[in-house]
Amino acid sequence: MGDILKDLKYYRQALGVNMLWNSYPIIFVVRDGFGIGPSGSIFTILYWGLGILLMLPVNIFQKIYLPNKMLFFFWFAFWALSYIYWKYYPSPNFGAEPLREILTYFIPLGFLFASMYYPNDKLHIIVIVLVFYSILASTGLIYYMTQQSGWQLGDRAGIRFAANTNNSNPHAYANNALAGLLAALIVAGRSKQVLVKVFYFMCALFSLAVMVLARTNISIIALILSALVYFVLHGRSAFLAIFKWQFLVIVGAIAGIIYTLLAQFSKASFVLSVYFQTMLGRFGKVIYTVSGVQVAESSKEIDYSSVNRILSFRYVTEVFLGEGTIGTILFGEGYKAQFFDVPALEALVNQGLVGFVLFNGFFGVVIMTSFQQFFRPANDLSKFMAYFSFIILIALFSGARPIDLSMWLVYIFYVRFFGVYSSSPALETRQTQLTPA
Repeated sequence: MGDILKDLKYYRQALGVNMLWNSYPIIFVVRDGFGIGPSGSIFTILYWGLGILLMLPVNIFQKIYLPNKMLFFFWFAFWALSYIYWKYYPSPNFGAEPLREILTYFIPLGFLFASMYYPNDKLHIIVIVLVFYSILASTGLIYYMTQQSGWQLGDRAGIRFAANTNNSNPHAYANNALAGLLAALIVAGRSKQVLVKVFYFMCALFSLAVMVLARTNISIIALILSALVYFVLHGRSAFLAIFKWQFLVIVGAIAGIIYTLLAQFSKASFVLSVYFQTMLGRFGKVIYTVSGVQVAESSKEIDYSSVNRILSFRYVTEVFLGEGTIGTILFGEGYKAQFFDVPALEALVNQGLVGFVLFNGFFGVVIMTSFQQFFRPANDLSKFMAYFSFIILIALFSGARPIDLSMWLVYIFYVRFFGVYSSSPALETRQTQLTPA
C-alpha cells in the first residue's frame, strides 16, 4: 500500500497514457452508451485533452525521456510526408475536412510530448493500470448490453453510436479485451501472492469472455499467435509450473469461482457457448473466402469484408502497378485518393514508393523490436507491447487507414515506450543556474 501511495503520481500519468492509446472503449461507453457529455467529436477531444493533462507533471521544466529512435524516425517522416501531401497534393477524391485533419496531425504530437515525461523505470505501472482500465470498459459494455431491449442472443457485443444507432464498433472492445487479457497475465506472472494471482487470472478470463462476445477475427488470430509464441519460448517452464502447489491452488480457486458464478448465472454459460460457435463459423467463412478451403458446411459462405480486401490487392497489381505511369507509381495518386481497408497497400497507392517505404518501415521496426522483446524484454510494458503487436500487424492488412488518428495514437504509444529500457538516457530540460564567482 505504501508503494502505491508513493507512486500515486505515476498511476495518474499511467491513466493518462491509457486514455490516449486505448481511448475509444471508455468513450463509447460514456458518450454513446450512457449519453453523458456532448455528442460527437467534442467529447472525444475533451477526453484526449484530459488524458494529456494527467500525463503532464506540475513542472514541465524537468527530465524528459526519449522515445524509440527508429520508430520515431519512420513515424515522424511519414507524418511529415502526409502533411505535405495534404497541403500540396490532395486527391480530387479527398473531401476536405480541415478540423479533422488538423486534429489528426497534432493530437498525436501532444500525446508524444506529454508521454515523454513518464519515467522509464515506472513503466510496469502502465500495465497494472491497463488491467483495471480494460476491465472498466468491458464491464460498461456488458452493463449496456443487459439494458438494451433490442439486444438478441447472437448479436455481436458493441455499443451503438449515438449519431447512428444502426452501427457499433465491436472491434474496439475486442481489442481492449485482448489488451486486458495480456496485461492481466503479465501482472499475474509478476505477482508473488496467490490471491493476487487469482484475481488477475480472473480478470484475464473475463476479458477472454468479452472477446468471444465481441466476435472479431483479428483479436482471435492475435490471441492465437500470442499463445503460440509464448508456448514456443516458455513451454518447458509452463509445463513444469503445472506440478507446483501454487499452480494447483490457483487452478482450484479459479475453478471454484467459475463454478459458483455459472451456478448463479446459468444463462451465462449458454450465451458464451452460442457466441463461441458463431465465432468459429464466422472465422471459417473468412478462410473459405480467402483460400477456398471449406472448414465446415456452415462456413461455405462468402465473407464480404474479405472480398473487398481481395479486390484492393487486384487494383494495386492490375491497375496501379500494371497501368500506372512511373510518376504515379513514384508519387502516388494523391492524398487519400483511395480507400482500401488495407493500410500497407493504401500507403503505396496514395503516397507512392516513399510513403510505402516509410509507413511499412515503421512496422518492420516493430517486428524486429518484438523479436528482441520476446527473448529479452526491457520491462513488463515492452513485453505486453510485443505480444499486442500482433494485432496492429494484422490490421496492417485488414483494417484502418495509414492516415488515421485512432491508429496513430497507438503508433505513438509504441514510438514512446516500445523497447525502451530503464537505463535509456533522459534529457534534462531544467535551466542551469550560474553561480557568481
